[in-house]
Amino acid sequence: MGERSGASDDWAVKARRFGRAGLFLVLAGAVLFALVPLAEADNRAYAAAPDCPAGTRADTCRAAVTETVTAKGRDSDDRNARSYLRLRAAGAPAADDHRVEFTDPGPVHDAVRRGDRVTVTYWKDQVRAVRFGDRTQQAALSRVHDGRLPGAFAVAALAGGLGALSFWARSRRRPVRAGDRYPWGHTVGFVTGLLVACAGFPVVLLGSDVWAGLRFTAGAVVPALLFSVLVCWWSVRRGRRGPARVVPVPPAGRRVLRAVVHGDVPYSRPGYDCLVIGDGPPTATPDPTGKVALAPLPATLTVRRVRELLVGEPPFVPPSRRETPVVVECADGDRTVLVLAGENDAPRVLGALLAAAAAAGTDTDAGDYLPSD
Repeated sequence: MGERSGASDDWAVKARRFGRAGLFLVLAGAVLFALVPLAEADNRAYAAAPDCPAGTRADTCRAAVTETVTAKGRDSDDRNARSYLRLRAAGAPAADDHRVEFTDPGPVHDAVRRGDRVTVTYWKDQVRAVRFGDRTQQAALSRVHDGRLPGAFAVAALAGGLGALSFWARSRRRPVRAGDRYPWGHTVGFVTGLLVACAGFPVVLLGSDVWAGLRFTAGAVVPALLFSVLVCWWSVRRGRRGPARVVPVPPAGRRVLRAVVHGDVPYSRPGYDCLVIGDGPPTATPDPTGKVALAPLPATLTVRRVRELLVGEPPFVPPSRRETPVVVECADGDRTVLVLAGENDAPRVLGALLAAAAAAGTDTDAGDYLPSD
């Protein structure tokens, strides 16, 4: 009872930690979102500014200057590949050529050729747009000059924080206790938050407009939620179906398998993560070759059933990440002993335990350890 209560307390402690972390992230995200309008103030001022009188330039208006295209290209080796034009003001020497970047090729970049004259719009000595005929293309701006930087971190913090808070709230509403099956619904919100954060952060940060990135992120919530439901349900369902496929395979020779024996028994020892089968009784050992530090399992050990790993039980990492942990639940007198193995090794572990029980004259009903679900 104490062990089960302790495992339940561990889940509650983990949920509270998620709740505190989620609250911090949500508050951080709210502060960062509040910075977005402040960072976008320059863009709003540019959009509202009047055009400067012909031939003049000032910080309070948008100046239109005619310049000549001297070259164009694309930085294809850059992770954030951008197209560019090199422009020269009328009467300026070649050394005064300047480069204007775009986030994509766009209509102006595609249409112009070397020697063409374009109209460049300046705002506070910064190129904001290039026009060629009836085509206009916005110049790429540094992310530190608008709301994309705080917006990207705000999206990541808020999505991750809400996901963590959903795990905490679900755990409070439906507490998970030791011996319960692992619930899939508790993690849906958290996985959704991670997916939205991972999708929204680069879109907002690397996009050309913070508001378009935020709209994309908002639209990604529902698909991310549906995908998270499917992934969480499938992952837990897969673990529950694994034990139902376990059919005992009698040992056909000496083998050392990855398996852990856990229980209040002398042959359950820290670091003993291998099991020798096919050479006498199954034997726990820390030695991958199975030659030293042997702890034989007693003939009194009997198999009760095969099942998935439950909440509060010791974690087990199978040899392959694609495998599901399987628990062979046994009894040694009035003590419960768990033998944990991956689903690929579980049939041989089960076969060895049954063979040892049969050799000791212990009768075990197959229906007790081959569940239908």
